[in-house]
Amino acid sequence: MDKKKLFNQGRSLLEHEMLPFYEVVELNNGDAMIFQGELTTDFFVIKSGKLEVIEGSGAKAVCLDTLEVNDVFGELSFFDEGGRSATVRSSGKSVLYRLTRDHFADMTETNPQLALEYLVILGKLVSGKLRRIDKMISAVTGDQKIKKDPDLKKLIFNIKRAMKSRKDLF
Repeated sequence: MDKKKLFNQGRSLLEHEMLPFYEVVELNNGDAMIFQGELTTDFFVIKSGKLEVIEGSGAKAVCLDTLEVNDVFGELSFFDEGGRSATVRSSGKSVLYRLTRDHFADMTETNPQLALEYLVILGKLVSGKLRRIDKMISAVTGDQKIKKDPDLKKLIFNIKRAMKSRKDLF
């Protein structure tokens, strides 16, 4: 599923009933919203700007993806409370919507049907990302040709480059 089309499938995460449950966060160039390994559970939707998803640090840091308007991040830790898999930092000025677990609890108490719909949307989003990861793994291992997806080509290039620089980890 194309990440850009996630918001054209029925209800979106930015429906007017959902907006009161978000906090607005403003970032400047280089500001990080989350850090790899950090134990936080907030979930984010990008209102404006661009953010980079960075794995590793220093000379071994690799940009895995660039996120833009309506893209999301933080959904895995929102669900499982696990450590953040990457650092996400702003490339220029960015504005985000943040949903905390407390905000979601408020949504559940105020409008249980809306909270259920929100979880369904997040479930579709996570499954879409997992399908995309399956394609990437297939492409990296050579089991599937990379179709005409420039984002996927760029990400696979970065993954292969990271794998070459970290042979001891694989």
